[in-house]
Amino acid sequence: MEEKSIMTRSGKTTSKKRKSNPTAPSLVNVEPQMVPSPKVFDAIPLAVISVDWQGQIQYMNKAAKSMLGEPDGLRSLEEWPQRFGLYLDDGLIPYPAEKLPLVRALRGEVIPEAEEIILRKEGDTKGLWISMSAETLWDENGNIDGAIALLRDINYRKEIELSREKHAKRTELLYRFSRSVAEAGNDLNAIMNLVVKFTAEAIGDLSVIALLNAAGDRMKVDGFHDMNSTGQALLRKLFVPGFEYDHSQTLGGSVVRSGEPVLIHSIPAEQLQAVTLPALREYMDVVGMESILIVPLKGRSGVVGIIIMARHGGNRPFNVEDQSFLTDIAYRAALAIENSRLFESLHAEITERLSAKQALAVSEERFRSIFEYVTVGIKVLNLEGRILQTNYAFQSMIGYNEDELVGNYFYRFLHPQDIQRANALFQDVKILGTSAFRFEHRAIHKDGSIVWVKTIFTVIRKGNEDQTPVFIVGIVENVTEQKRIEAEMSELNSRLQSSMELERLRLAQELHDSPMQSLYGAIYRIEELRGTVNPELKEALAEVKQQIQGVLQDLRATAKELRPPTIFNFGLENAIRSHANDVAEKHPNLSIRLSLAHDRQVLPEKVRLALFRIFQQSLANVIRHAKATEVHVRFSFDAEEAHLEIVDNGKGFDVPVNWIDLVRRGHYGLAGAAERANALGGVFKVQSKPGNSTTIQVIIPWKDSLDEG
Repeated sequence: MEEKSIMTRSGKTTSKKRKSNPTAPSLVNVEPQMVPSPKVFDAIPLAVISVDWQGQIQYMNKAAKSMLGEPDGLRSLEEWPQRFGLYLDDGLIPYPAEKLPLVRALRGEVIPEAEEIILRKEGDTKGLWISMSAETLWDENGNIDGAIALLRDINYRKEIELSREKHAKRTELLYRFSRSVAEAGNDLNAIMNLVVKFTAEAIGDLSVIALLNAAGDRMKVDGFHDMNSTGQALLRKLFVPGFEYDHSQTLGGSVVRSGEPVLIHSIPAEQLQAVTLPALREYMDVVGMESILIVPLKGRSGVVGIIIMARHGGNRPFNVEDQSFLTDIAYRAALAIENSRLFESLHAEITERLSAKQALAVSEERFRSIFEYVTVGIKVLNLEGRILQTNYAFQSMIGYNEDELVGNYFYRFLHPQDIQRANALFQDVKILGTSAFRFEHRAIHKDGSIVWVKTIFTVIRKGNEDQTPVFIVGIVENVTEQKRIEAEMSELNSRLQSSMELERLRLAQELHDSPMQSLYGAIYRIEELRGTVNPELKEALAEVKQQIQGVLQDLRATAKELRPPTIFNFGLENAIRSHANDVAEKHPNLSIRLSLAHDRQVLPEKVRLALFRIFQQSLANVIRHAKATEVHVRFSFDAEEAHLEIVDNGKGFDVPVNWIDLVRRGHYGLAGAAERANALGGVFKVQSKPGNSTTIQVIIPWKDSLDEG
C-alpha cells in the first residue's frame, strides 16, 4: 500500500491510499522505436480494436474495419450491437452490450474464453460467425486505462459444428422414424399416416404420400397431414378416401419418370396452378404454397410412389438439406411399403394354397415352410369355427399342442367375456358374407394365464366365379406386453390423479383445522380487547380485525377450490354454479352464462370431479390468458356419456399438435385437463386460433365408470 497524488478523470489531483491491482501486468519500459506502427497491425490477419477507459475506439486495424466497417459517429460500446449488427446465436436477438468481452474487460474482468457472436450487417440475411476476446490495459498506477479486443472469423468452423449437430439430430430423427415404422408392423395405412405426420412435423408444413397403381398410370393419395388445421380440413374435403389422379401432367409425374427429386425454392401461384391438381386450387388460395419438394419412393422394385411436401405462404423455403433428409426418410418408407405388400402377398399366397385342390410338391413344401416358421400364429377354421390346423407359433402362444387344438371350437380358448363378440363376427361371415375382420381379444393359456392377441380373420372362397366360403384363416399376433404397458400407464395416471385429489383434501382440511381456527380465535380475542382500550387503539384493533377477516375469506375460497363441498353433496351442476358465482364476484367484467343439466349426484364421483376440475382449469385459463368478456358453459349427460363445453370470446391461440409442447413451455393446465379426460376413457378437444374464440369440448363415458365403481 502506498500514498500517491493521483489525477482523477475530472482533472483534479487528489492524494489517496490505494492498492495496486494484483492482476495488473508488470510494467516494462519500451523504447519508442519498439512500439509497433499501424502498418504492423494492418498486416495482422486478425481484427484488432483498442478502446480507452471510456470505451471510445482509439484504433482499428484494416481487418477490423473490413469486418465491422468504419466506426464514424460511434460514441460508446453500448451502441456496438446495433451499429455493427452483433447478435446472439439465433441471429435475431441483439447481443447484450453489457456481456461484450470489451465491456467486461473495462470492468476489470478476466475473459477466459472468447465469446462467439453472429455478425449480420444490414441487408445480410445469413450473417457471419465471429469470436471476440478482450484484455484489460492498465496504466502505471494499476488503473484501467482501456482494453484491446481480437476478432476472428470462425464461420467455417461454426458451419462444420452446426452441420455436425444437425447431422446428429437428423440421425436421431431417422432412428425414431425407423423405430416407429417397425412398431407399425405390416399395417400399410398406419405406415402411410406415420410417414406424412412425421415429415410434416420434422420438415414442414404439408406432406402428402401417393402410391402408383398396379398399371403405373395413376396415383392414389394414401395419406396427408398439414400442420395448419384449416389446411388439414381442406385436404379432408379434397382427398376423399380412394382419391386417384392422372399424374402424367403434374410435377409428381416427372419425379416418377426420372426417379429424381424436384426442389422448387419459390414458385408464383399462377405457375404452381399449372402443374398441380385442379382440386388443390382452393387450398392454394386459402393457405398458399411458398416452396415445393417432391421425392420418389424408391424401393427394391423401383419407384412405388412419391412424397409431396409444401411450405405455407410466407414460411422459409425448402433447401437441399431438407431434400437430402426427406430422401433418407423416403427410402425407409419405400422399404416399409414393400415389406407390407410382401406380407399381404404372403397372406394371399397362404389363402391360395389352402384353397387350391392340387399343387406342385415344391410349392407345397414352400407353403409348409412359411406356415411352420413364420413368427405370427396361424390357425385354419371351418365355417363352424372348429380348428382344422395350427402352426407352431400359435401353439406356443397359448400352450396347447396340435392334437389338443384340432377339432375344438376356436372360442373354447377365448376369455368368456370375448366369446359373445367372436360368435357375432362368425355369424356375419355366414349371413352377411363378410370377407375379413379384425378381432382383438383375450386367449386363455393352458396354464390359465391371459394372453392378449390381435387376430385378422380372412374368409377363403372357392375362387373364380364361385364365391362360396370354404374355410377361414386367422393370423394371430401376441400383444400381451403392449397391453401390460398400457394397463400400467393407465393405472399410474389414475393413481396420480387420486393422489392429487387426496393431497388437495388434506390441504383443505389443514387450512380449516389449523390456520383458519387460529384466525377465528384471534378475531374473538381482538373483539374482547376492544372493550378495554382507548378509542384510538380500539380503532386500530378494528382495522386489524378487518384485515384478518379478509385473510379468512381468502383461505375459505382457497379451501373451497381445493375441495368443493357442493360437488359431493349437491352434484356437479351446483358445484359449477357455486364456482362460477365466486369467479363472477372477483371478476365483474367477465360475464359467465350457464346451461347446466340437473345431475343430482347421478354421475359417479370420479366423473363429477374430473369434469369440475376441467371446468375450473378452463375458467382459470380464460381469466389469465384469453382477455375474454363472455364465457358460455354447457353441461349435459345421457344414459352413457357426460358432455361439457366451455366457449369464450377471447383472443384465441394456436392449438399445439401434441399437449407435450405446452408442458415443455411450462403450461400444464390444458395438458392436465386432457390427462383427466383420457384417464376415464374420454375425449378432450380444443378448437381455437389467434383472434378467434376458443371452444373446449369434453366427453366422458360415465356408465362404464359406474359399473367399475
